Amino acid sequence: MITIYWGINPSNPEGLECSPPQPIMNKFFNDHISEDVADEIRYNRCPALFNELINVYGMKSVYDCGIQVRGNEISIKSPDFITEEMKQSFFENNVTIHSMKGRLFSFNQALVFFTETPSLIMSQLPAFMEDNNIVKNTICIPGQFDIGKYFRLLDFGWHFKKGCNVIEFSREEISFYLRFHTKEKIKFQRFLFTPELMKLYASNQCINARKISNSKSDMKTRGLNFYYNMFSKGKFKNKMLKIIKENLFSLQNSPNTK
Repeated sequence: MITIYWGINPSNPEGLECSPPQPIMNKFFNDHISEDVADEIRYNRCPALFNELINVYGMKSVYDCGIQVRGNEISIKSPDFITEEMKQSFFENNVTIHSMKGRLFSFNQALVFFTETPSLIMSQLPAFMEDNNIVKNTICIPGQFDIGKYFRLLDFGWHFKKGCNVIEFSREEISFYLRFHTKEKIKFQRFLFTPELMKLYASNQCINARKISNSKSDMKTRGLNFYYNMFSKGKFKNKMLKIIKENLFSLQNSPNTK
C-alpha cells in the first residue's frame, strides 16, 4: 500500500473544510447506476472500465466561488466567505489570467499531494465522468508530474467554453480528477500545512526557478527532470516529510482505497 499525504495551504479561507479525494469508480456507480441497471449493463464484467478507473479520484472545489468575464475584465462573483473589501486581494492571490483573448485562466486550489515513495506519477484530468457545472462550462487543462520527486501546489486551469462567461465553483461538485499511476492500493493521509512547511516551500529553489523561467527556450530546455533534480539536490523531500509526519490530521484520515 502507498501512503499519499495531502494538505492545503492554511492561508486560504475554509481550507480545513476541503473534501478528501473521492474514488471515481465508487462515485460513478452510486450517482448514476441503479442496481437493476448495473445488472443489465454488466459493468462489473468490464475489465477495461475497471482498469481505466483504478486509482482515479475526484477533487471538489476548495471554495464556493464564482468567476465571471465581462469583455476584457474578469472578477470574483459573490463568494460568501469574504467581504467586499477582501475580494480584490482574494482575486490577486487565487486567480491567474493566462490569456484574456484565449479565455484561459487558472484558479488556485492550494492543494498538495506528496509521497515518500521514490516515484509516483500523478495526473490532473478533466472530470470526464461528471455531469455538473464545471464540466459543462469549461475545458480543463490536464497535466502530470511526479509527487515522489516534487512538492507543488495544484490549481485548476481552464478555458471558458463558447458562450460561457460565468463559472461557479462549488464545494459540492467535483472540479477535476487525479489519477495516480499505480495499481497498488492507496491510503490518503491528511496533514496540517504548517507555517514551517510553508516557509520551506517558499524557499524551494524550484519555485523561484519556475517564476523566472517563462521564455520558450527555457521551457524547451528545462523539462520536469530539471525541477526534480533541483528538488533532490536541495534535500527538500526528507525535510518536508519530517514536518508532514509531525503534523498529521487524524480527524480526517481516510483510507479511500480502490
